[in-house]
Amino acid sequence: MTTEADARIVIDRLLREAGWNPENKAQVSTEEAAADGRADYLLKDTRTRPLAVIEAKRFSVDPYSAKAQARNYAESLKAAFVILSNGQEHYFWDYADADARPIMGMPSQADLERRANVKVHRRGNLEASITAVPYPTRFAFKGEEIEPRPYQIECLKKADTALIASRRRMLFEMATGTGKTLTIAMLMKRWFQAAAISRVLFLADRIELAKQAKETFDDYLRDCPSSLLFHGKHSLEGQIVVGTLDTIAGQLGSNGFGHAYFDLVITDECHRSIYNTHRATLGHFDAIHIGLTATPNLGELRWVSEHERQLVKNTYLFFDCWDAAKQEGRPTFSYPIQKAISERYLANYKIYQAESVLTFEGAEWEGDEIKPGEWGRTVESEDRLTTIIQEYFSADAERSTVRPRKTIVFATSERQATILERLFNKLLSDEDCLRIAQQTNRAPGQVRQDFARKITCYTNNGNTRPIIDGFKYDPLPIIAVSVDMLDTGYDHKEVENLVMLRPTKSAIKYAQMRGRGSRLCPRIGKTDFIIYDFVGNTEKFNDLGEPYHKPKVVGPRPGTQPPKGDDGDDGSIIVEPPPPHPPPLPGDFLTIPAGSLEDEIRKREILIVGPEGLAIDRKTYQEKWTEKVVELRKVDPFIEKIFRGEELTLDEWEDLARRLNSPEYYFEEESLRRAFEQPTGSLSDFIRAALGMFRFPTREERIERAFNTWVAEHSSSINPAQAQMLRLLRSRAMTGETIDMQLFVLPPFSLWGGRTRMEELFGKLQLAQMIDELNTLLAA
Repeated sequence: MTTEADARIVIDRLLREAGWNPENKAQVSTEEAAADGRADYLLKDTRTRPLAVIEAKRFSVDPYSAKAQARNYAESLKAAFVILSNGQEHYFWDYADADARPIMGMPSQADLERRANVKVHRRGNLEASITAVPYPTRFAFKGEEIEPRPYQIECLKKADTALIASRRRMLFEMATGTGKTLTIAMLMKRWFQAAAISRVLFLADRIELAKQAKETFDDYLRDCPSSLLFHGKHSLEGQIVVGTLDTIAGQLGSNGFGHAYFDLVITDECHRSIYNTHRATLGHFDAIHIGLTATPNLGELRWVSEHERQLVKNTYLFFDCWDAAKQEGRPTFSYPIQKAISERYLANYKIYQAESVLTFEGAEWEGDEIKPGEWGRTVESEDRLTTIIQEYFSADAERSTVRPRKTIVFATSERQATILERLFNKLLSDEDCLRIAQQTNRAPGQVRQDFARKITCYTNNGNTRPIIDGFKYDPLPIIAVSVDMLDTGYDHKEVENLVMLRPTKSAIKYAQMRGRGSRLCPRIGKTDFIIYDFVGNTEKFNDLGEPYHKPKVVGPRPGTQPPKGDDGDDGSIIVEPPPPHPPPLPGDFLTIPAGSLEDEIRKREILIVGPEGLAIDRKTYQEKWTEKVVELRKVDPFIEKIFRGEELTLDEWEDLARRLNSPEYYFEEESLRRAFEQPTGSLSDFIRAALGMFRFPTREERIERAFNTWVAEHSSSINPAQAQMLRLLRSRAMTGETIDMQLFVLPPFSLWGGRTRMEELFGKLQLAQMIDELNTLLAA
């Protein structure tokens, strides 16, 4: 039988981990006399004034039940906060503003003292302090005087209302191009002024997105210092910290960010971050959580992927925005693309659909079947791409005479992108070449070679920034052929055409690609853009965009006849089906079966790296990485700086990353994560591990952290009997096995009533949902 004393042993350890010294009575006193009893713990500030009361309960008692008793103690001792704990479950309670909420661990003295000081600067209670701050009307931003848009003010009001109502999680859905980052900057400034918050963490999943956010904050919030963390860089400076998820994940706990270090955590493109590898990172922080996403809700597009539908649902669940009765999301604020278009804040768009026989029916070549889904991935036909490019030129001919239309082509792979770049330049007509040369004041020869440029992660030896900037700021190139580089986080208002050659089952991916053309550009008179869809994405997701003229048909749709008017010809260009035997495929085109190579060795797990799809055994890749880093330490000043514990500048990091990502092994972050099975590892982590300066957490440690996060998030609805069974489940989860219903008929669950007992405690449907959530979380 456990006692409260057992729980206090754990609480003492957690306090020490947070930097407290339980033996120092100037920091922590126990059995402190209070109204109608004694407070178990009293935490004090640096001047020994009361900060928080801790009410301890034995393991079997739900600490939430001790609220009334603890509040009496806190009020009599004039402590601003209450912490409720049984050693395993913990609640933090700012009883003047909100209800008790689950936390993952104890706050530090500095963070508690800072939070108490912030409250002192309020103008009355939280509601009075927020309402006293006027909404922005006109301000300078990026060298211009601008006014906030009505929907941005509405978003601020919705956020204020939610915060005053003690909501700690919010979700803002705003279409690409509507100014999510500036809106959140306005909200941050407002809450800073109201003394609702004092420290902010802005999380992005890519360094480029983090840089863009910091530029916005430095401009609009110039009086609030900000810092950018990247590639594992450590820093505890800045009122606003902007960082990538991977970097922040490696800086939690001792000597890093404590549970209460930030008051507000903002997650950009949150649908990519909530579950799997980064859910535990977000759960670490006891803060107001705001998610930002341009992802459409479940009703805007047809969702092909059930996994993705569940991902979006899980995002709503994390931010407490899921309506279980209606099975739909209810975000805190929503401003979808169609509404933004109707209110003329985004460009309208039209859709041009065309299908070629090869694209949708595949082909047979030298006795081998080429399936439609293989185009661009394992095989490509120049005839297929020539047909598509010529159809695009024909369809866009009238518009292009007014001005060259900046265009993004979404390609499937590096190899396909290379072929597309060459063919776009080759097939540009002489007349168009001369016209564009005159329009752009460039030589015809330069237009011929630079009309289209490939932009992938391997372009220009990995230094893609000059090419991306050239597409944005220079007349040439007109066409950017992109593979996963420009589909998200890239803002170029002058893009007027999107060409889809990459089929996808992801509605999120499709919405991101579509958003690249959605911004208005008054400078060139842009009010709309066109999606040229050659792979059926728009139809697959039931996009309701307006059709562009009458689609010209490139070959008949499988199973149908070409459409005809009354006179047997509707004016469309009909291209005859290709001959039975397609022309030869490029001789050096390589096909690699998914995840393995079959030869004399039955099976070998491989990594595909580099632009040529180089296949390397995982173990070999690990060994070569360690050898490379150890070798470079002798000659590379940047590696030597890391070994001495010194920080690299952003330019130094980018230069080092570019040099490592070169033949013959293409060492880059994503390949290293797969090779070492460390989904949140940063380049800095892998370098320090190779030098013997760092140890990655084991899979068991990651599982334990993920499981504890899940329990903490659900602790408000878990009773003691359920908690007991979850502790049994935790020990089985630590083995890494998949959890299923059969597990509950085996010991130790069978000794406590087995599956029948579990279904009584959690409910049959809820138990199945819980198992599914845990398996998804533990699979990371």
